[in-house]
Amino acid sequence: MTMAKEFFAQPSPQQEQQQEQQQEQQQSQQQAQESKNGIPSIPHQDKWVFQPGWTKYTENGEPEQVPYPLEDALVFDVECLYKINNHAVLATCASAKAWYGWVSPALLQVSERKKKMEKKKNNKQVDWNHLIPMNCEKQDKLIIGYNVSYDRARILEEYNIKKSRAFYLDGMALHVAISGICSRQRPQWQKYNKEKNRNKYNGQYEDEGGEEDESHLMDDDPLRITPAQFVEEDPWLLRGTPNSLANVAKFHCNIDMQKEDRELFSSEDPQVVVDNFNMLMNYCAHDVEATFKVTQKLFDEFLEKVPHPVSFAALKHLGNLILPTTKKWVKYIESAESCYSANRDEVQNTLKKLAEDLVVYIKQNKPDLEPDHANDPWLSQLDWTLKKARLKKDGTPVKNNAYLTGYPEWYRELFKSSSKTEMNISLRTRITPLLLRLKWEGYPLFWVKSQGWCFKVPYSEELVAELKEKNYVQVRLTGDEIESTYDALNPAGQSYVLFKVPHPDGPTLRCTSVLSKRFLRFFDEGVLTSQYDYAAKILKLNNEASYWMGNRQRISDQFVVFNDDERKARFFKTKKENAEHLDMGIILPRLASMGTITRRATENTWLTASNAKKNKIGSELKTLIEAPKGYCFVGADVDSEELWIASLVGDSIFGLHGGSALGWMTLEGEKSQKTDLHSKTASILGISRNDAKVFNYGRIYGAGLKFATTLLKQFNPSLSEKEAEDTAKKLYASTKGKIRGSKSVKSNKFYSGGSESVMFNALEAIAQQPKPRTPVLGAQITEALTKRNLNKNTYMTSRVNWTIQSSGVDYLHLLIVSMDYLIERYGIDARLAITVHDELRYLVKEEDKYMASLLLQVSNVWTRGMFAYKMGLYELPQSCAFFSEVEVDHVLRKDPKDACITPSQPKPIPPGELTTITELLKLCSLPVKRRRQPLAKGYIPSHSTISTLDRSLNSLRLQTNVLKKRRREKGEEEL
Repeated sequence: MTMAKEFFAQPSPQQEQQQEQQQEQQQSQQQAQESKNGIPSIPHQDKWVFQPGWTKYTENGEPEQVPYPLEDALVFDVECLYKINNHAVLATCASAKAWYGWVSPALLQVSERKKKMEKKKNNKQVDWNHLIPMNCEKQDKLIIGYNVSYDRARILEEYNIKKSRAFYLDGMALHVAISGICSRQRPQWQKYNKEKNRNKYNGQYEDEGGEEDESHLMDDDPLRITPAQFVEEDPWLLRGTPNSLANVAKFHCNIDMQKEDRELFSSEDPQVVVDNFNMLMNYCAHDVEATFKVTQKLFDEFLEKVPHPVSFAALKHLGNLILPTTKKWVKYIESAESCYSANRDEVQNTLKKLAEDLVVYIKQNKPDLEPDHANDPWLSQLDWTLKKARLKKDGTPVKNNAYLTGYPEWYRELFKSSSKTEMNISLRTRITPLLLRLKWEGYPLFWVKSQGWCFKVPYSEELVAELKEKNYVQVRLTGDEIESTYDALNPAGQSYVLFKVPHPDGPTLRCTSVLSKRFLRFFDEGVLTSQYDYAAKILKLNNEASYWMGNRQRISDQFVVFNDDERKARFFKTKKENAEHLDMGIILPRLASMGTITRRATENTWLTASNAKKNKIGSELKTLIEAPKGYCFVGADVDSEELWIASLVGDSIFGLHGGSALGWMTLEGEKSQKTDLHSKTASILGISRNDAKVFNYGRIYGAGLKFATTLLKQFNPSLSEKEAEDTAKKLYASTKGKIRGSKSVKSNKFYSGGSESVMFNALEAIAQQPKPRTPVLGAQITEALTKRNLNKNTYMTSRVNWTIQSSGVDYLHLLIVSMDYLIERYGIDARLAITVHDELRYLVKEEDKYMASLLLQVSNVWTRGMFAYKMGLYELPQSCAFFSEVEVDHVLRKDPKDACITPSQPKPIPPGELTTITELLKLCSLPVKRRRQPLAKGYIPSHSTISTLDRSLNSLRLQTNVLKKRRREKGEEEL
C-alpha cells in the first residue's frame, strides 16, 4: 500500500481526481487484504445440502439456508449445463468465515420429475432461468473469481440499469499482467510442457514396477531437446504460463487440479448433475479454493508491478460493463439466419445444377447429350471413369450394386461424405472452379497437387516473357507430374505451360482456393473471370455470408437476460419504469479486464465486432445494443491514440512537442495536403492511405521487413519477391532509419536517418531496461518478457509492442477513472457501458448527455496532460488536447451518421449526434449539481518517468540526423 500511495500522489492535471480515488482504492484493497487471512476448509463432500438457493456452511455449525452470502469479501465460482442453458445450476463461494453453496431450483424440478417417472429429456418443463442473488445492489462487495466476468453474468443484481456496488477482481487478469506469455511464446511453451510431462510419465516406470523398464526409451529421438535444454535456451519458461486455472494454479501454487469431473457439465441430461450433486459441488469448491490461493499469491505482486492506484481502480469499472438490448435481438438472429440460409441455398443450388447438367446424358439415357469432356480444358481434369455394375453369371446386375453405379467418379465423390442421398458441394469443393470454368488472365485454371491452382498458357516465348514480366511464377513439374499431365499439356499439335495463381501471402505458397473473399477483387479487376456470368455473383454471395458464417455461433451463444417485472430480473427500481421497458434485455460482456500481456481487455464478440457493411449479413450486430428509453450512449474514439503515444516518446527526447519528425507529422500533418504519416507511407509504397495504416501501425508495434514484404504481396500479388522486399526496405529506411553502431553506446546500435528513428531508439531503450515499465503509470512488463529471463529468443518485437499498447491501456485507465470521478462530482446519471481499446461508450441519462460529453472532453485533457507531464513535456498542444468529436447516439455504432443497412437489416437507423468541444461549451456550463467538494491536499512533486532512460543514449539520439562525417569523427560507423 505504501508504494501505491507514493505513486498515487503524482502531480498532474488529475491530482484532485487521484486523491479522491485513493479512498475508494484503499477500501477495495483493504477488502482484498482481509480475504488473504484465509478461508475455511472445504466442507466434506457429504455435507453439501441439496436445497434451492444459498446454504451457509461453517466449521462447527449446521448448514443454514440464507438469502445470499453474508460477508463482503468472497471468492466465487459458478457451473452451467452449457449445452442446455446459460444460467447457472450450481455455485459455491467462500469468505473468511464460511462456505456457501447455491443450487438452482431447476435441479429440484429435475429431481422431482424423476420421482414422478417422467421422461428424462423432456427439458421443456424445467425453468432454468434463475439468477444468483449476492446483495451487491446496496452493499459494497469484493467478489473474486477466475475469469470472473463469466460468473458475474449469473448474478441477479448485475441486471439493473444502475451499476452494482461489487468490485469483481479477476485472478486470471492478475496472472496475465504478472506472468502471462505472448502469442509468440505459446508454441515454445507447448513444446516444453509436452516434453516435461513426457519425462514425468516416463519416471513412473521405476516406481510402479520395482525395476525400471527402459523399453519406452527405445524409440526416443536422439536429437530430442530435454526440458533442461528448453529452459537453458529460454529461461522465461520458468517465469510464465498460459492462462487456464489448472496451468496457473500449478505454476504459482504447485496445485495439481483434477478437472475430469468438469466433463459432466457437458451433458445434455440434467439428471447427471442431480445424481452426482455432492461430487460436483466439491469440484466447484476446489475451483474456488484454487482461485483464492492463486489470487492470494498474486495480489501483492500485482500491486508492486502495477503500482499506480489508477491501474487498480480501473479494474472495478471494467468489471461492471453493460450492454442493453431489446427483443429485437431475437428477430436479428432469425433475420440473419434466414438471410444466410437463402444465400447458401442459392449458391448450392447453382453449383448442383452445374454438376447435374453434366450427367444429364446418363439420367436421361441420351448419349448425344454427353459433353465433349476430353477436349474441354476444365472438364478434362475430372475423372470420367464410369462405375461399372457388378453382374451375375447370367449378365443381370447384382442386387446390392454400389451407389450411383454407372456414373462418373467425380460425380460419385460429391455424395461420399454425406448421407449418399444429398449432393455435398460448395465453393470449397475442389472441382467447383472447374465447374464454373474459371480463368486467370484469360487462361483456364489447372490443378496440380504440389503447386495448387495454376493457369494453362499456350507456349510461346513472347507470352512466357510477358507473364514473367508481370512476376508470375512458371511451374516446374516433377517427373511423375510431367507424366500424369502430359496429355493435358500436349494435345495434338499444341504445347502448354503452367503458371501459378499467385497466393496473397507470397509466391512460395500454393493457392488452394480461388473462391475465397480475398480473391473477390480479382473478379472486380477482370483478372479472374468465368464463362458464366453468375460466377462473380456466387463469389459475392459467399462474401455476403462470410461474416455470419464466422460469427453466428458466438453471437447465438450470447447470454441475454430480458426484463421480468414479476419474478427474477428487474432492471429498474419502480414498477412503472419496468413496465415501460418490458422488451428490454441486458448482455453482460464476458470481458477479461487484462486479457493480454499488454493488459488490454479481451472479449471474443463485442471487442472484435465489425462495423455494419452493406454487403455483410448480420454485420449490424453492434446496432442491436440499444439504449433504453430516456437514455443514450455518449462516447468517443481517442484520435490516433497509440500513434500519438509513440510520437510523444520520440518528442520527449527533445523536450518539445513535435520535436521529432514523427511528432511533427502527428500534430501538424494534414490529410488533405498529404503531409500526415499515412499519406507519406502511401506515397512511398504506391498504395491507398487506408492500406498504409496497416503498415504504419505494424511498424510502430515493432514488425520488421518480413511483415512489410508479406503485406505488400497481399496488396499487390503481381509484385515479385525482390520488388516487394526492395519497396519495404525503402519504406523502413525512410521511416525507421538505418542501423548504425557506436563505441559510446552499450547496446552498440541505434537507428538514424529516418523520420521515426528517435522514437524507435527510445522504445528499444525502454524495452532493454532490466524491468521495463510504462512511462506514465509505471506498469511493469510480464516476467516472461523481462530481459533477464530471455536468452536465445529476445522477443524484441513483442517487447516494443508492449511499451506502446500497454501505454495505450494506461491512457484508457486514466480516462475511465477520471471520468468516474467527474460523474460523481457533478452528479450526472452515467455508467461505463463498453470499451474497445481506444474507444469507450457511456450509458447516460438523456438529460445529462451534453454534460457527460463535456466531462469526457475534460477527462481527455487531463489524460493527455498526464502523459505529456510524465514524458517531461510541461505543455499540451490544443490540436491534440480534445476529442475531435464526441458521439451521442441511441445505438452502438462506429459512426452516428451511418444508416447501418445490411442484407439482413434493410431499414436505415436514424442518425445520432456529433459534438465538438466548441459546441459543447455553448450547450452547457460548469459547475452543476456538485455532490462532493474537491479535496485540498498538498502538492507532491515527482519526476518525469522518461528521464530514467540512459542519458548517454539520449544524447546519442539527438545526433541521429547529424552528417555522416560527424558520426565517423565520433567513432561511429554503419553496421
